Amino acid sequence: MEIDYINGLKTDEIFGMSKYQSEINSRLGNIKLNRIEYPDISKTPGVNKIVEYFVYPFIVKKEVTKNNVKHVTRQDLAFLLELIDLKKTIVTCHDIIPIAYYHTQNPIWKLNAKGLRKAEKIITVSEFSKNDIIKHIRYPEDKIEIIPPAVNHNLYYQNRNKSILKKYGIKEDEKVILYVGAEEPRKNIQVLINSFDKLKSKISQIKLLKVGTPNYLGVREKLLKQIESLNLQKDVIFAGYVPESELAKIYNAVDLFVFPSLYEGFGIPPLEAMACGTPVITSNSSSLPEVVGDAAIIIDPYDANKFAEKMYEVLINDGLKEEIVRKGLRRSKMFSWEDSARKTLKVYKEFRP
Repeated sequence: MEIDYINGLKTDEIFGMSKYQSEINSRLGNIKLNRIEYPDISKTPGVNKIVEYFVYPFIVKKEVTKNNVKHVTRQDLAFLLELIDLKKTIVTCHDIIPIAYYHTQNPIWKLNAKGLRKAEKIITVSEFSKNDIIKHIRYPEDKIEIIPPAVNHNLYYQNRNKSILKKYGIKEDEKVILYVGAEEPRKNIQVLINSFDKLKSKISQIKLLKVGTPNYLGVREKLLKQIESLNLQKDVIFAGYVPESELAKIYNAVDLFVFPSLYEGFGIPPLEAMACGTPVITSNSSSLPEVVGDAAIIIDPYDANKFAEKMYEVLINDGLKEEIVRKGLRRSKMFSWEDSARKTLKVYKEFRP
């Protein structure tokens, strides 16, 4: 069986949506993917997006095969279904954040919404995202399949070792709070920094390590101003993008993972942290309670005082930490890429004649 795999930008970087696709793809067995992508021609922000909007539709139209299932792998490529007459279409929609959270009036996202409505099937990642799609896109519930992300347990497993932290100038005797993710308003990093500042008044030998790239105009600058105003320049470390093998080592090296996001379609990092034996504190918003279950401390994402209080409790209370770690290890094993691949294969087979 061959799938026209409409995947957007060709990149070797693995994070978020690309991680979801690559993990499932590697487990699809005899499925052949006709990858339809466009080249990474520039690191200048916005240039590749211009190619995506104005050139990629012509690439897709030229390279699709008439009788193949067409799998559009991201919700922000759904506009292609509005521009091209495609049959047997599946769209993987991780979330509709621009519509549901930011209330965008962007014309491209209006096209994406119309494209999503034209899909014959939507794959999404959580009950929360499914409900958002039904509510905001007005898409039929019975045509949505939930296939959640998971954890690669061959990579993310408990192997505690602090040596990787030397690379970031962190001393052996310092406690480390980790955040993994992009930088945009909904990620709520400003509250994390405020709560870290409050925590530092109780635990002086502590660092906040932030992994991930800035992806939203002006947010990094605001964060740096906030950090400077709190005199935390030496205590907040921006690691940028790191490859997965290094990320697994970082999860295993830190004392606590904090994920204060206001809105997530799913949220893979808390699961990866759990799989590495790191306790997790996260928000009680959007899909996150659905992801972590009872295996993490969940908090009102606007309450910096509560975040600071709970971070302190976990760091000084070994019994509490061990309980959260134990529950987290068990919870992470409930999410399997093999299971997600089987469900994806089942969706593909629904389109067989």
